[in-house]
Amino acid sequence: MFRHEGRSTFRELVAREQILTPCVWDCYSAKAAEMAGFKMTLLSGASLGFSMSGVPDLGLHNQEELIWATDRIADYSPLPLVIDADDGFGDTINAYRTSRRLAKAGAGAILIEDTPNERGSGRFGTAMEAATRAGRVDGNVPHPVVSQELWLSKIKASLDACAGTDCVVIARTESKLELGLDDAIERCLKAEELGAEMTYVHALRTLEECQKVAKALPGWKMFGDVATVDGVPFVRLEEIAALGFNLVTMHYLEKGSMYGMLDYGRHVFKDQTTAYADDHTMGGLTKAQQRDAMERDRGWLAGEREWKKI
Repeated sequence: MFRHEGRSTFRELVAREQILTPCVWDCYSAKAAEMAGFKMTLLSGASLGFSMSGVPDLGLHNQEELIWATDRIADYSPLPLVIDADDGFGDTINAYRTSRRLAKAGAGAILIEDTPNERGSGRFGTAMEAATRAGRVDGNVPHPVVSQELWLSKIKASLDACAGTDCVVIARTESKLELGLDDAIERCLKAEELGAEMTYVHALRTLEECQKVAKALPGWKMFGDVATVDGVPFVRLEEIAALGFNLVTMHYLEKGSMYGMLDYGRHVFKDQTTAYADDHTMGGLTKAQQRDAMERDRGWLAGEREWKKI
């Protein structure tokens, strides 16, 4: 009832095929991804921060909040859950503790990145504030990363923390944006040498870049935040699957859920009745399918009845 016996692990899924994975932030979004047919989900730091606290993706939520969300989503959803753990919330020992606790909470995989988790003059401080005031909000802001040595020490600590579990450490580097693709590849090569089963070079945008990464990195690879420009995707999934990119993530649930809530809300507010929401078929679902989509039980009531027989 509460546990998911027989659930495929992250390793099992990515070993078999390329997995297209949406970003989620709570049990409802995880349920929507499951019903749509996806086999895995990723707990996005950006989506979690905004949904939980209304804050932007500046690393403002803390370790406890991330573990809290991981525990609840992993306990509810039968899909393996990848966790965006930022920089591990501190130095090497913090990365170890974060990864250990996330693995215990049910994480299928953990992303550990090489950005500094600092305010003020660091990653998101005065440099971003100045760029924003100047109107540079297109991503062309300073994007520093920590030293290879510090990041790799966190990767090693996270690997040790997850040893003997089903949880995989994904070594994520964002150095392409600041130091170039060659530096990002070098970092990932060293992470693979330490034992990282999957690497992620952030901000790949072309097939040519993917080919260069695949030539240098033989292991499992992640392509993050795939999207389209004027209807044309950054890359074709079948093309990068052949290059070993067996985990591809994207954001769509945020916009989809906001549209649905706005659509229902505007009708209900205008009509001053819930008839629109009550009678809406959610795209042609039967009443039974709608109940399944909105279910909140999943065995709890049946369990309570059984326990009371004693």
